[in-house]
Amino acid sequence: MTPRYALFGCNALAIEVAWRLTMAKLAFVMLDRDATLVEQARQEGLAAEHLDYTDDDALRAVGIGGNVEGVFCMLREDSENVFLAISARALSPGLRIVAVCRSPEAADKLLAAGADKVVDPYEVSGARVHELIERPEVVELMEHTVFGLQDLNIAEVTIPVSSWLHGVRLNQLRKHMTQNVLLLGVVDRERGKDMIFSARGIDHNLDYDDVLVVIGPQRDVAAFQAMVTSDKAPD
Repeated sequence: MTPRYALFGCNALAIEVAWRLTMAKLAFVMLDRDATLVEQARQEGLAAEHLDYTDDDALRAVGIGGNVEGVFCMLREDSENVFLAISARALSPGLRIVAVCRSPEAADKLLAAGADKVVDPYEVSGARVHELIERPEVVELMEHTVFGLQDLNIAEVTIPVSSWLHGVRLNQLRKHMTQNVLLLGVVDRERGKDMIFSARGIDHNLDYDDVLVVIGPQRDVAAFQAMVTSDKAPD
C-alpha cells in the first residue's frame, strides 16, 4: 500500500507506535538515519528503511509533499525532531505533524518549527499515574485495551456552539462522566494547539470549539460524544 504516514525514528517508543499503526491497518513507512536502529526495528518484524532526514530529496522520495498525509517526529534528539519538522513543513504546508519532545523546553521550539501537536511522554505517564489514584477502574480498562484484548480508541470531541458544556467548568463535566472513558485533556483553540492535561488539576472553563481528548472503547467514546454534543445536561 502507498504509505499515508511517515514515522521517523526506530527507537523503542517509535516501534510501539509502529505496531499501533500496523494493528490499525494504516499504511506507513518507518525511517531512521541510524542503520543500527533500522536493523533493530527490522528484527522486530517491521519494514524499516534507512534515510537521511536532512536531505530534502530523500524526504520527497518517501512521499513528503506527495502522498504522505502525516509525519511522526520520534527521533532520539529534540534538535533532530525540530529540524525534521521545519523541513517537512517547508515541503508540505498542509502536512499533519506530530512530534515527541524529550525535554519540556523543546515543546515551544517544535511548535514554532511547524508541529501541529507535541507529546511529552513523561507528562502522559504522569497523567496515567494520577488517573491510577483517582479512577483505578479506568486504568484497569486501559491495561486490557492497550494490549489489544479490547478495542481502544483515542478521540477528539469538539464542543459545538449548542452544547450544554459551553461555559461549564471541567470539574462539572467530570461529575457527569458515567462512560468508561479516560479524559486525557482539553485543547483550547483560543490559547493555541497545546493540550491542557487533565492531570494538571486545572479547572478549565469550557467553551464551544474546545476539543476534549478521550480514550476508551468505541461504544463508550460514542456515548461520551453524544453527551458532549447534546444541548441538555444529563440528569
